[in-house]
Amino acid sequence: MPPQRRDRHRDPGLTVRPATTLKQQATQALGDRDREMQGFVVACLNALVADPDGFLEQLKEHWPSEKPRGRPRKATSPSSDGDETDDAPAN
Repeated sequence: MPPQRRDRHRDPGLTVRPATTLKQQATQALGDRDREMQGFVVACLNALVADPDGFLEQLKEHWPSEKPRGRPRKATSPSSDGDETDDAPAN
């Protein structure tokens, strides 16, 4: 297998996966105003840097709930109840 090529872009990418419906609605709202998503994201980052507290305050009610990161944990077997020790006396 050949080695991976290094990213030749000066700036690193930013990967975000919004819900399909939200992305469609946002793209439509921006398009209706002659704007595009990439410019919007950069504008938001600029606004954050210029006034972190004020900008984040405006977004407070729109902030998404936190999601776990990484791979999901492996499911435990149905016979396991999570208790590693059994202190009950044997009959």
